[in-house]
Formats: sequence, C-alpha cells, structure tokens
Amino acid sequence: MIKKLTLSTLLLCGSGLGMAEDINLTSVGISDATNLPVMTIKGVKDATVYSSPSNTAATRFEAETLEVPQSTQTINSALIEDIGAVDVRDILKQVPSAFVGHTRLAPFTSFSWKIRGFDASVTRNGFRQLYFEDVDQSALSNIDRVEIIKGPGGAVYGKEGLGGSIQMVTKRPEKEFKGSAHVSAGQYNTRVGGFDLSGALGDSGVGVRLNGELERSGTFVKHQDIDRDNISLTTTWDKGGPVRAFLLAEYQRRETMPNPGLPVTGTVLSNGVAKANRKTYLGEPNVDYLNTWSPLIQAWLEFDVAENWTLSPRYQHFEFNVSQQQMRLRGPVVGDPTSVTRRGRFDFHEQDKTDTVQLELKGKFNVGLTSHQILFGGEVNNHRYTGNWFNYVNATVPSINVLNPIYQSSPPAISAVRETFSGTVDTAETYVQDLIGIGDKLDVLVGLRHSRVEIDSEFNGDLTPGQNDSSTSYQVGAAYRFMPDWAVFAGVGTGLSVDNIVGSISATGATFKPEKSKQHEIGIKHQSGNLSGSLSLFNIRMENVATADPNDPDFEVQTGEQRSRGIEFEAGWQATPNLYLTGGAAYIDAEITKSNNGDLGNRLGNVAHVQANMWGNYRITPAVNFGLGANYVGKRYGTISNTYELPAYTTLDASLAWRIDPKLKAELFVKNIFDKTYYTGDNNFAVYPGEPVTAYARLTVDF
Repeated sequence: MIKKLTLSTLLLCGSGLGMAEDINLTSVGISDATNLPVMTIKGVKDATVYSSPSNTAATRFEAETLEVPQSTQTINSALIEDIGAVDVRDILKQVPSAFVGHTRLAPFTSFSWKIRGFDASVTRNGFRQLYFEDVDQSALSNIDRVEIIKGPGGAVYGKEGLGGSIQMVTKRPEKEFKGSAHVSAGQYNTRVGGFDLSGALGDSGVGVRLNGELERSGTFVKHQDIDRDNISLTTTWDKGGPVRAFLLAEYQRRETMPNPGLPVTGTVLSNGVAKANRKTYLGEPNVDYLNTWSPLIQAWLEFDVAENWTLSPRYQHFEFNVSQQQMRLRGPVVGDPTSVTRRGRFDFHEQDKTDTVQLELKGKFNVGLTSHQILFGGEVNNHRYTGNWFNYVNATVPSINVLNPIYQSSPPAISAVRETFSGTVDTAETYVQDLIGIGDKLDVLVGLRHSRVEIDSEFNGDLTPGQNDSSTSYQVGAAYRFMPDWAVFAGVGTGLSVDNIVGSISATGATFKPEKSKQHEIGIKHQSGNLSGSLSLFNIRMENVATADPNDPDFEVQTGEQRSRGIEFEAGWQATPNLYLTGGAAYIDAEITKSNNGDLGNRLGNVAHVQANMWGNYRITPAVNFGLGANYVGKRYGTISNTYELPAYTTLDASLAWRIDPKLKAELFVKNIFDKTYYTGDNNFAVYPGEPVTAYARLTVDF
C-alpha cells in the first residue's frame, strides 16, 4: 500500500555537528511533494544533516534509498561546506568509484570526470547540462546537494552518462527570512566573497532566494590567476492551491588562462635532466587567455490534476560561450630533452545554445496488493553550436624550455584561413518509470526511454551526415527489504551517448556511431538513524566507444568494446555523539575487451584499480569542530594507450571550525597537508598537476 507520511517528518540520518535543516522537497524540481519515512539520530542533538534516506538520483521522483535497485550517493550542502570544497572535484572525492578529474586550472574539466571507469554526465534539477558545468567548476554557492547515480541511467536522464550521472539540485527559498555572507582568504592571494539571502514575500505565496559568489585569486601556477562571478535568483510560488511555480535564473563567468599542463616526459617520465616544476606555465601568458560565461534559466509549473497526480510542464535555456587563445603541448624537441614543441589556436570563439522542453505526469495508485509510483514524460531538446578560430603556423610556434621558460611578447604567425564548425543536435524522447511496491518488503523499478537523435554538423563547410540514431534505454531491478533497515538489490541499466561523437570524424573521415553501455549490478544497502551504507558488485560493458586518439588529440577513434567491473563500498556513521565518519573504497578492473588497434587488454585511462576515501568530523567542544579527510588513488595509466603510468598517491586534508557565537563562524582549511605531488593524465603529451599544500580561512556571518 502507499505509505502515508508527512513532509515534516523528514529527519535525515547520518549526522555531524550543528543544526539540522528541513528540505523543501516539493521544489526539488524533478519530484512532487512525495512524503518520506521518519529517520531519527539516536543520542545526538543539534545534528547537522550529512545524508538522506531518499534521493532522486536513480528516479525522476523522490524515492527511499532502500527501495531503489541501484547504487546511489548524496553529498549535501552541509558536507560540501564542512569539507571546504573549492570545486566539483572536491565533492567527487567523497565518491569511492569517481575519478575526480583535472583541477579547476585546466581549461575544461567535466569530460575528465568518470564514475566506475566511464564518463559521467551532469544534470541540474533534472535537466541535462552540456558544457554549462565547464563555465565555473567552483560555482557551489547555489548547490543544495549533489546526487550520484552509479552506472548508466539512460532511462532516467536520457542520453549521456555511460558510467553514471551527477545530479545537482539547487537551493530553494526558505519560509522565514534567512541570510548569510562569507569571505575567504589564503595562500596564492586567494580572495573570495559571497552571500545568500532568502525568505517569503509576506503571505503572497512567493519565496525568493538570491545568492552569489565573487573570486579574484591567484593560483599555484605562475602567471595564472582566476577571476570568476556567479549569481542565482530563485523564486517559487505556492499558495497551497492546486498550482505551484518555480523559476531559476543563473549567470556564471570565469576568466583565467588555458593551462596546457606539463609534458609527460619531464614529469612522470624522466627526461634525463630534471623534473618540471608543477607551478610552471608552458603556454604564453602575454598572449593566452580563456573567458567563458553562461546564462541559465529553468522554469516549471506543477498542476494537481487529481489526488496524488501532478502534471508539470518544464523548460530550460542555457548558453555556453567561450573566447580564448591557447597553446597545446606536443612531443620533446629532438636533441633537447628539456624542451617541448607546441601547437596553438588564435582568436577562438564558441557559442552553444540549448533549449529543453519537458512534460511530466506523475502519480501514485494501488492495484490489488501492489502500490505504484509512476511517471510518464516527454522531452524535446535542441542544441545549437557554432565556433571558429585561426591556427598558428606550426613552423612559427616556438618550443619552450620546461625548466626555464622564455615567453613571447606577441603571438606567432597566424594561418590565412579561419577554421569553422557548427551544427545542431535535436533530441526527442519519451519515457516512463514505475516503482512498484509488492507487499511491505519487495520493490521493483522499471524504466524505459526511447530517444531519437538527429545530428547535423559541419567543419570548414564540409557536412558530416549519417549520425542520426534511434534507441531505447531501459532500467529494471528489484530491492528486497529482508529487515527494516536492510535491503538486497539487483538491476540492469543501459545508456546512450552522442556527446563525444557529435560532428566527429576519424582521421580517415569516417563518421562515428553513438556509444552505448549496459550495467549489471547486485548489492546490499543499510539505512538507519546512525548508519547508512551500501556494498555492490558491478559490471559495465560499452560498445562503439569513442575516445581521444592518443597520437593526435584533434581526432577520436572508436576502439570496439570496453569493460569495467568491480566492487564498491561507501558508508556514513555517527560513531559517537561527537564523532561522524564517512568514507568508502572501490576496486575497478577497467580494460579494452575488443579492438583492432593492437591495444587489446589495455587499461582505461585515469582509472585506478583501487580508490578509497575517508572523512571525519569531531566535536572537540560544543563550539569547536575538527575535520580530517584522506583520499587514496592507486596506480593508473594516464591514457588508454598505456604509454605512461601515474604513481599512486594519498592526500590528507584538515579543517578547524569555531562557532564564535550563534551568528559568527570562523574556519581554517588545509588541503594536501603533506604536499604530495601527483598528476592526472590528459593525453600522450601532457598531464595536469594536482594542487600543492594550500591553506585558506573562511569567515561566515549569519543574519
């Protein structure tokens, strides 16, 4: 039967230290006002909420974690703030099977994010994001929580996300006025300021939330600063009647340098002379620049069409704008092992515009001994892109000495021909999900999504036809609650991706087919007042895989099939009234299983056999908290060609928080305490260094 619980009973499990907050589930954006089970925290008062007994990660409506037959994980704003997260990769460090990608000093990072060995997609309030997440990887001020779906979720979010999805849920207006402001300062001339204001406009039913952040900082890389701004306005309308409304408007901007990284030979491979300093910039600081900005609008209505049934038309528009001049590293100079050759682009511009319309009907009903939480939906997505640039004339691009770089005062010679690209990706999808409760112990989830993708693209006037595709993604699984707090589960899910192949041709001119993936997973979950966690075995197989050509990063190749299988464990535990612990570990065996390129059996790039993480928060006194976190990443190859191996590393982070009074809080964060040097692989020519030891302080005022 359908569970009858009130929204006010949402007391989320897995606590830390501080004051608990309610969450407005009605305005999550991909769920109706689904009522949730009661969760209490035994023996702990004034507990900060670090985890939830429910999420929307594997469904497009709110569902209890124990009901969903797939591994998921939620990192909420309390945890994001208390670990001192600077960007999305700091959040992903809490997910054992996630490869967190390059630092925010790389030009764009989202395509380096992986879950369980394969690419991760990003959604925002249930809308797929393409490149928006690359504008400002540190724009966290409006994030309420990040929900991770582990494994492909094509039936849930549509195309992309062959290894999993990162679902970002934004903050909502508070019922009562609430405000805060914060400033941060630290090493490398770090300067960040932000604010958050929220409240209701009288008894009009209108709620408003305005927040934003501004940063003007240096970085550990010489000559590279980072300037960024983001602002968000959220309004909701709910008079308690049959109609509710939501509007989100965001703007993000980032200005920095397009850091080309460091050469493979001279960092992870010896050049026979000396190792490159991780703080070195090997582009042209007098010529290079990277500016990117984006507006975003999301809006929807919810109509109560019958008891337990809602109809919701939804709309999103966003842009991705880039202007840059950049250098890219190539191989060492013959006869000079300390210098590398380079290529580059001048006056590069790109603009992407995306419009998405969704219509969803959600409801709950009983049939005999079964209960159903069901969703019917349709989506139309139009993505338009255009861009152009000049190449530097290769013969005029100077090599650069890695140990003693000498920079140019003007750009190299520019080719006479401006390169151009443009295209459209039109997607029409229909989907259905049904979470079926059979008795009090068994839940079955079934989801189907049919996608029709039409792609028109051109490069320098040459059309790339024949990339249209029609496919059906599905999800089916069951969870059996053998005890009130324990459930075993098993499921199968598939995914479809065209992001990596839109407008792409191989070096031979052949067009690419969409990539596809399928996951089989079994596991066990626990959810109680003081403890939550899961253990799962998974196997993901991908077909028609498009990856960067390791010998020419300007092209991609399709290498047949790849497979990732392994085991993942994660948990959160209120060990004592003063100590909260969270962490996990993953073993991932990811390799090429079919290929005609002579690389059969190669490991997938940037995927370690073993990864593990741990974070703890200890209340020293009622006003003082101490946090300590560790992140371990095992040995892995930097690229799929396996030409170089990156060593294992462990980083240790610490924090100290002092609640000076109820409205004033001071915090100190130290990242990579032991100054461990480590890298992430980019291609066969370049790697990106991780951050050295970094300290900063944050002061927050509530009012």
